[in-house]
Amino acid sequence: MARFIPISTSVKGFAGLLGLVGLCATLSAQAQIPTELSFQPPPVGSPGNREAGSGRSDTCADLTEQAGLTAIVPETNVGLTTQATPQLFAYVPTNNAAFAELRLLKETTGEDVYVSQVSMPAATTPGFAHQASTLSLTLPATVVLEPGENYLWALMLVCNPANRAEDIVVTAVVQRADEAYLNTLSAEVSNQLRGLNNASEVEKLTILSSAGLWQDLLTQLSTLTAADPTTYDPLWGDLLTDQGLGAIASAPVYESSLTEISSSAINP
Repeated sequence: MARFIPISTSVKGFAGLLGLVGLCATLSAQAQIPTELSFQPPPVGSPGNREAGSGRSDTCADLTEQAGLTAIVPETNVGLTTQATPQLFAYVPTNNAAFAELRLLKETTGEDVYVSQVSMPAATTPGFAHQASTLSLTLPATVVLEPGENYLWALMLVCNPANRAEDIVVTAVVQRADEAYLNTLSAEVSNQLRGLNNASEVEKLTILSSAGLWQDLLTQLSTLTAADPTTYDPLWGDLLTDQGLGAIASAPVYESSLTEISSSAINP
């Protein structure tokens, strides 16, 4: 028969102390999670149309929804990144589009850099093909942005492939931050950015927000939200609301698959 040895008072006390230390560490980690992200868009902007509006087509999109097709970018219409191959985000309403198309162009030349069809989630709303969601658009590694260059990106709901004039379209700009921009940051933020790889996953949120790096901030926050929605959903919602995108803040995130369209298909 197994013999159980009682834990001495001193060991119990030590175990309790360890538990208290663990609790303090947990509370400390929780305290580090910001209650809001004070994102200030950099003083750069670009013309564009980040919101298409829900009334663009009476047959392609659900007109009962509060928001239409939307590029998830700051009010300046420009999302900065440090990544050569960034992640983009857009909201699609419940719709009956034949397909969605993503197009990335060099703003200075109008040259196509990348064009793809974009998957959307199947609808749960009767009478529609695709459900409202925030699309996470991960560009392939073959797409490499040049620092300091503006890239125009457009997301299109192709309602009638035979008449592309009926497309519902939003446009925005993504720019890979160059040294000139990074040199405008304060010494404190610059130092934090240089040490980003050594920062905790939560600390990265504050650093990226302070640096004005919208695309990187959204990517980091979406990753944390997927792992712990209870903790990070409010931050996601507050961030979008601060940039005038509160109507789409609660939309579920869908990881889209991108199927590249060949140049011959684009320009037959």
